Amino acid sequence: MTTITTTSKPNDLVATSRPTDLHCSFNYYSAPTRPKLDDLTIIAGASADLSSYTLPVTDLRSLSAPISGYNHEANGFQVLHQELPIDSSHESVHDNKVMTTQYYPAIKSLLKKELGLRSVAVINKTLRDVASIDMSTLDLKNPRQLTSTPPFFISHSDYTAAGARAHFRAITSDWSEENQTEEERAEFLRLRDEIIAAEDVAIAKAGLGAGNGDMVAGKGGHWDWDGTGYDGPRYGIFSVWRPWETVKRDPLALMGAAESDLDYAVLPRSYKNRPGHVKSYYSENPIVRHPGAREEAKHKWCYLSEQKPEEVYAIKLYDSEALRRKDESVRLMCPHSAFRIDGTEDAPPRRSCELRVWCIW
Repeated sequence: MTTITTTSKPNDLVATSRPTDLHCSFNYYSAPTRPKLDDLTIIAGASADLSSYTLPVTDLRSLSAPISGYNHEANGFQVLHQELPIDSSHESVHDNKVMTTQYYPAIKSLLKKELGLRSVAVINKTLRDVASIDMSTLDLKNPRQLTSTPPFFISHSDYTAAGARAHFRAITSDWSEENQTEEERAEFLRLRDEIIAAEDVAIAKAGLGAGNGDMVAGKGGHWDWDGTGYDGPRYGIFSVWRPWETVKRDPLALMGAAESDLDYAVLPRSYKNRPGHVKSYYSENPIVRHPGAREEAKHKWCYLSEQKPEEVYAIKLYDSEALRRKDESVRLMCPHSAFRIDGTEDAPPRRSCELRVWCIW
């Protein structure tokens, strides 16, 4: 058992006498073949192509380093402190007006302050407050039909670098975040155009053809580009994840592995008829492969025990600066997964929310 001393920073306030490590099960992609297009059974943890491994998970509260010392550049995530800006009842968080007019602005203000951003735009939200879903009733072409989803028990990140760029390039001039001010919208679209123009110059210099490439097939242009030569504004995508109440079941773990220690299977995805986007385009989800028994310690899973609503994860999903530097001084992404803790199976389903956000420095 480890005793923790609290510090003066809000998100360093922790309980005492917590175990350093748990040993819990994580799902990894194990098939030798590439996943099939839009196979969301993989993301939902219901695929036969997943294998389970028991690995240590370190409680960040048990370490001597303060929680506020973790940052997205070196670690791929940060723990931000923000008191709940809205009522956390089921009725409130499922009220779209409350979320878009009160919660979204509060999160954007937090990110601008803590990450030093010029522009933040919310892509979508995901509410998790059910234990499971019936995959046989899910329309795989429209998964966001669900008002609630369960935790995902799969070691993954959300975009490959090219997949992230595809979502950015698929945005059209009529895109708008719900209840976004016109000034915010104009600034985001202006910076987006500047970013894509700078990428296109670098892509052309690399001899890879038009920057968009084939948006439906995912070939050519930015799909074949490694980020070399880009000198535009830094931009990325984060998942801003918070529990609505203290987490008693199925917490979210984050992986601290170096990029060079990660091996991914690419899940190809197709997107159609998304408001404010081109009619049809392709993207990719990276699903983590297990490194083998000799190397598994490098994955370094960690979590916050009994995470509270004021403790907000900012989880990196993509960062153009990581590709520009190419020296692993800046993390490109942070793989993550829900996991089960023995003895918590009868607790109510975890209630949490993630906002997917574009961030421009």
